[in-house]
Amino acid sequence: MHSVAVGHGWFGAPTPDVACDPTPVRVSVIFKLFINRLNSSQVPKLELRHLQMLAALATAPSLGQAADRLSITPSALTHRVREAERRIAAPLLVRDRGRPRLTGAGLRLLDAAERCLRELDLAEADVAQGRSVAVDLVRIGASTLSGYEWLPELLRRLAVTQPTIEVEVALDVSLDPVGALRERRIDLAIMPAPVRLAAVRSQQLFRDEMVAVLPASHPRSRQPYLEAEDLIDEPYVADVTSTETGREFERLFEPRGIRPKRVRRAGHTEAVIALVRAGFGLTILTRRTAAPYLAAGDLATVRLTRRGLYLDWHAVLRATDFKASAARTVARTLAETTRGSHRAAR
Repeated sequence: MHSVAVGHGWFGAPTPDVACDPTPVRVSVIFKLFINRLNSSQVPKLELRHLQMLAALATAPSLGQAADRLSITPSALTHRVREAERRIAAPLLVRDRGRPRLTGAGLRLLDAAERCLRELDLAEADVAQGRSVAVDLVRIGASTLSGYEWLPELLRRLAVTQPTIEVEVALDVSLDPVGALRERRIDLAIMPAPVRLAAVRSQQLFRDEMVAVLPASHPRSRQPYLEAEDLIDEPYVADVTSTETGREFERLFEPRGIRPKRVRRAGHTEAVIALVRAGFGLTILTRRTAAPYLAAGDLATVRLTRRGLYLDWHAVLRATDFKASAARTVARTLAETTRGSHRAAR
């Protein structure tokens, strides 16, 4: 069980129990941090004890047993539930034949709580066992068009050249990596075009080619290239249907003022490929992203337009991180890695 030591600050509000140097400067800094925490809209409304409460309620057959697991009384648990419900303005618990049952809101929060508690358990175990803890964590998010064939080699190279940097991939930001970058949910975005915003900077990685991916048995798989007009009447499978920077809707369809008549959104590259394989339509990916799916021989790729349709992948960072940061180091290493593998593949 996790425990957090707390004291009582202004108006009886719990504050972290930290040892403070009693100098005016130190006290001033702590006071400012406290006020900033109160005023910040980004501060979670629930605390660790509420997350532990959700985990206990999800598995205990009764309120009393859930309270036992938390080492509190049933009355205290009831008060804690009500406190959490007030903070998030949503019901978390209902009784179903005498047994506590989490509501939809409770289940959504439970999912996040379990991940947080699991990660905290792992971190505590690492520290307790004296394992080396990375100094810098760089969170990477990529456009839905991107594959991750570059990730293993990036991690191998960083392990040798930058062992204090840890890389984490955030899959849930693929619809808007730049937005996640600006909100500091990630530190590095992989995009199929440079991003022209004052708050970010772009570093070119490598050139790639957009191609149509379709069943090998499809009549159009034997054409030397396909124009946008060739795709109008074909069922089209896409991970997203919005116009994204550097994607096919912006680069291929919009300049001609047309779109495929039938578009099925599949949400993820794996799902897109599964539907194309099953004959539900065709799609557009980059050669690098499509390559791992071609080994079985049941899929084919066809060039787009007579000259080909190319894009340049970029690493996008916050402007404040571009000169010197762990994220910039990862971006440079990724550029070296992908340029080397791209030359080898040609």
